[in-house]
Amino acid sequence: MVHIRVVRAKTIIYYLVLAVVIGLITFFCYQLIAKVSRGVPFVVSNGGGNPAGEGRQLYLKVLDKLNDPRNILAYQMPFLSGISAKDGVSQEVAVETSASRGEPTQRQTEQNIDAPEVFLKHDPDMSEEIKIEISKIKDDLGPITLTGEGPQVLIYHTHSREAYRPDNQNPYKEVEAFRSNDLNYTVVKVGEELAKHLQAKGIPVIHDRTEHEQGDHSTAYQRSLETIKKRMEEYKSLQIFIDLHRNAYQPGVKNPDDEVIVIDGQRVAKLFVVIGTGEGYVGGFSEKPNWKENYKFALRLTNKLNELYPGIAKPVYVKPSRYNQHVSTKAILIEVGSNLTTLEEAKRTAKYLAEALSQIIE
Repeated sequence: MVHIRVVRAKTIIYYLVLAVVIGLITFFCYQLIAKVSRGVPFVVSNGGGNPAGEGRQLYLKVLDKLNDPRNILAYQMPFLSGISAKDGVSQEVAVETSASRGEPTQRQTEQNIDAPEVFLKHDPDMSEEIKIEISKIKDDLGPITLTGEGPQVLIYHTHSREAYRPDNQNPYKEVEAFRSNDLNYTVVKVGEELAKHLQAKGIPVIHDRTEHEQGDHSTAYQRSLETIKKRMEEYKSLQIFIDLHRNAYQPGVKNPDDEVIVIDGQRVAKLFVVIGTGEGYVGGFSEKPNWKENYKFALRLTNKLNELYPGIAKPVYVKPSRYNQHVSTKAILIEVGSNLTTLEEAKRTAKYLAEALSQIIE
């Protein structure tokens, strides 16, 4: 007798669905790896980068992304791109970083102001499209004219507790490595110097000393954005926005002399400008900055600084984060000095930064 085996329709559907799911996961993984492999960290610089280490960094970046299935899904389904690693709250994800000479150092994450932040281990790669666009940008900003009455420049500090290398003139108490609760010993003091020198040159300035970290510097950009909005409501005349920082802590032994130049026999901390594109890590920001115009402003300032004081300004650094630079076409983040420089060396920089600003502003 011939036995006929009956296969239920449910069983057939189950195996078909399973095959489709496996195929989709395989495809998504391939697409994610292909996307990651297309980019390398980008610094607008004549130097920097570490070709020997790029392969390992890429390998670690791929592993990091594949460890979280949300990244695989988000790449193909953008509406999932902002799921929080902590509590599943929808948000837009980007990474804040700062760097010098092509060596990125981790800043904390910046998020949409309506959502909590997520700490990400690796900086995102700059897309090839952005790299090409940057290479075409020239200093054709035109004259920068301050018109009308009222303050024209806002100086503020998203990471207000960033402090410098302790010395006899700066004996602060650390709450973390190179951070202090006493704003008289942090980058806020550098902002005070910058405001003083700009005012002396006839440029009306507001220096906002609001402490935005409040024990959690990972969410500081949300709070500093609120400060910016408040000041813009109070003073419609504001045109230029400067978020003043100290370059992020860099572990390892380095030579402090590399972080300064000597002007008139005094050690002066180097600086550089950071511009965010708002491109983001996964999904980006719904409200992106006009980063090309901000970049032109940064480029003009950097060129003027090095024209007046050769070597004081490192190359402009461009990252996919936003840094609240969507508020203006003249919004920049400036890193003055680092954990290797002293507060006094950074305060001296403020004088020369003010001079360069005054010369590019009409």
